[in-house]
Amino acid sequence: MDQIKEIVMSWRAMDIINIASEDEDVIKSLIKLLGEGDATIRLRALTAIGELIKNTDGKVKSEVLKMGLDRLLDLLRDSDGRIVSRALEVLSKLLEGMVINDQRLLALINASIPLAERGDTFVYLSLLELFRGLQVPSPSERVREIIDDLLSSNNLYVRGLGMRLLLSSGGLDGNEKTAMECAVGLLTSDNALLMETGLNFLEETIEFHPTPRVVRHLPGIINVLEDIENDARSSLLRSRASKLRDKVEKILLSYYRSRREEALEAIRKLLVEGRVEEALNLTLILGGKSLLNESRAGKRIA
Repeated sequence: MDQIKEIVMSWRAMDIINIASEDEDVIKSLIKLLGEGDATIRLRALTAIGELIKNTDGKVKSEVLKMGLDRLLDLLRDSDGRIVSRALEVLSKLLEGMVINDQRLLALINASIPLAERGDTFVYLSLLELFRGLQVPSPSERVREIIDDLLSSNNLYVRGLGMRLLLSSGGLDGNEKTAMECAVGLLTSDNALLMETGLNFLEETIEFHPTPRVVRHLPGIINVLEDIENDARSSLLRSRASKLRDKVEKILLSYYRSRREEALEAIRKLLVEGRVEEALNLTLILGGKSLLNESRAGKRIA
């Protein structure tokens, strides 16, 4: 333990990697150092563990996961922001591409919620990146309940965490409306990084989950994207919003082109709900004035 502490304090990371390949107790010693009172020792131990994970085989990853996950999650509550950021980096390396069990996933979510609630955008983006690398192919009923709770939160950052988990779970599972509302909330925020996150979520949704339920919510997205195109200060955001709007319009055209009656019904519903601009957008994408006249006639008959 003292030898490992000395190596950590001297920043000899490669020595740690070489020793760890021959002595499994090195990992245990590093994890114990994460509980040191000295923030510098905690930070350097984190760095050493990160290098160890990056430069060794899967067995080391498994050992760190088994012995150190709880301690790493505790560090997400650390008062030192440097340690929180480094802990997120290490967790991302550790969990990337892994399928973790429910117990560990729930522990990770519970440790992440207070972090999201802080509203520190840069830390938040690292947190979303961590969950993006996870594989959650078959979430349990309990995990789904937590995702639903996150998506219904009044805190935009927490809702975004729920959206990330939902997308990582492989399907929107009846939460299409809530998911799209979350994306709109991010897109209409005043924070450029959150807006970019909203664009990422929307792009991932239409690329991997272009289900009929998702398509039905897309007309409401067009005006939001147009506002970003016209008003965003960042040229990158304006460009991305323009390209994404084109994709949305192509998806709407592709879906409704062979479903005229469904298209008419969608336009009628938007008109009945007073969403006239969305109805006009969908009409223009699909065929113009004649389609709108038909939908209005149907509305009067109804």
